[in-house]
Amino acid sequence: MTRVVITGNPGVGKHTCAKFVSELLGKAKVIDINRVILSNNAVTLPRSAVTGIGEIDVKKTEKLIIEEIKKTKDVVIVGHLAPYVLRTTGIDLVAVLRRSPYQLAKIFRQRKYTPMKMKENIAAEILGITLYDSVETFGKERVAELDTTGKTPQDIANDIVSKLQKSRKQIGIIDWLSLVYEKGDAQKFLEY
Repeated sequence: MTRVVITGNPGVGKHTCAKFVSELLGKAKVIDINRVILSNNAVTLPRSAVTGIGEIDVKKTEKLIIEEIKKTKDVVIVGHLAPYVLRTTGIDLVAVLRRSPYQLAKIFRQRKYTPMKMKENIAAEILGITLYDSVETFGKERVAELDTTGKTPQDIANDIVSKLQKSRKQIGIIDWLSLVYEKGDAQKFLEY
C-alpha cells in the first residue's frame, strides 16, 4: 500500500506529473483535492462576487478524501490544499514541488493571472509557504522538497518515486529568496 501526496504552489507541475507517478506505482488512483471539493460542494461559504473565492470545508474535505483512500490500495493525492485538508495518517511521502519564481511568472502570464494573483503566488513560492505548512502538518520525516525548474513531468515523477525508497527525505534545499535578492528582484516579486 502506497500513499503519496503531491503538493506545491500553482504552476509547479503537480497535476502534470501526478499521472506519471500513478503509472510508476502501477496505476495508483489519483485523487485531485480540488475536484473532490468542487464535486462534493465542500465549501462553507459561497464564492464571493468580488474575490471569486469560497471557504473550504476542511473537515468535510478530509472525510471525503479518507473515504476515497480506503477504496484503493495505492493512491496519489494531488493539490495545493493538501497541508490544510489532510493529516499524517497513512501517508508515506509528501512531495512538495517548487519552481523558480522566474519560470512561475511566465506560467502565470500564460494562464492570464491578475497581477495581484501572480504576486501572491510568487511570494508564497519564494517564501516556501507550502513547504513550511507541509512540514508542520506531516512532519519533516515524510516531506521531500523537489525543484521542478526545467524538468519534464516524467523526470519529476521519477524523482518522487525514488524519494519513496529513501528513509531520509530532503527539505530546506531550495532558496528562492537568496536568488531573487542576488538578482536584485526582491522588490519586484515581494512588494505589494
